[in-house]
Amino acid sequence: MSTLVTGATGMVGRRVLSELRRRGLAAAGASRTAETRLDWTDTSGWDDVLDGVDSVFVVTPTGSGLGNRVAGFLDRAAEAGVGNAVVLSCMGAGAASDQGVVEERAKRRFPRWTVLRSNWLDQDLTEGDFARMARARNGRLELPVTKRTAVSFVDARDVANAAVTALLEDHHGKEYTLTGPQALTFREVVRMTKGTDSPVWRFKTVDESRFYFRATDRGWGERYVDTLNERFAAAVAGGAAEVTEDVRAVLGRDPIPMERFVRESTV
Repeated sequence: MSTLVTGATGMVGRRVLSELRRRGLAAAGASRTAETRLDWTDTSGWDDVLDGVDSVFVVTPTGSGLGNRVAGFLDRAAEAGVGNAVVLSCMGAGAASDQGVVEERAKRRFPRWTVLRSNWLDQDLTEGDFARMARARNGRLELPVTKRTAVSFVDARDVANAAVTALLEDHHGKEYTLTGPQALTFREVVRMTKGTDSPVWRFKTVDESRFYFRATDRGWGERYVDTLNERFAAAVAGGAAEVTEDVRAVLGRDPIPMERFVRESTV
C-alpha cells in the first residue's frame, strides 16, 4: 500500500509521514515545498502525484479559499483508483467552509473515508501561529478572546496517530472530533510555561480589529486572518471548550495532556 500525505511540511502532516515510514510503509509527502510537489492551484501535476497511490491523507489549508480545489483533487484521486481517504478538518467547521466542502467530497467519492476534526493544537504554542505571534511581541500572546475563553487543545502527535490509525485500520464512515483531556484558558496555558523556554510566556486580550491589523501588518493574508477571527469568536462563544472521547476511541488511550506537552517540548 502506498499513501500520499498532503500538507507534509505542516505540524500534523509531517508527523503522519514520519510515523508511516517508521512502520516501514510506503509513503510520500506532498506539498509545494516537499519531496513530491503538490500545488492546489496547479492541476497539471496531479496525475503524476497520484500514480500508484492507494490511500490519501488530505489537509485543507485554513483560510485559503481552496476548498473547491482540494475537493477537485479528491475527485482526481478517486478517478485514479485511490480507495481510502482520511481528511483532516477543523473542529466546528461548517458545511459551507473549505473544510466542509472537502469533507463532503471525500464522503461522496471514496469507498472508504474517515473525517478527523481537530481543535487548536498544542504545537501552535511552540511552532505554529501562536508562537509566531508571541515572538513578534517579545513573548506576549495577544488574541481576541476573553480571560475565560477555554480551549481543549489537542497534541499534534495524537492527531497524527489518529490519522495513521484511520489509514491503516477500518474506520470507514467515522467522524472524530479530536480534543485534549481538558479545556484550559490561555492564561492557564501560559502559566504552565513559566520557567521554560517557551516562546509564549505572557498573555493579553486584544480586540478583533487590533488583532486583524497586527496580523495583516505582519504579512498574513486577509482571508486567513478573517478565518482566525471566526475561530476565535467561536471559542469565545464556548465552541472550542468541548472535550470528547474520540482520541481514546481511535487510539485506545487518553489524549496527551497539556502539562506533558509543555514538559516534553520546553526545558
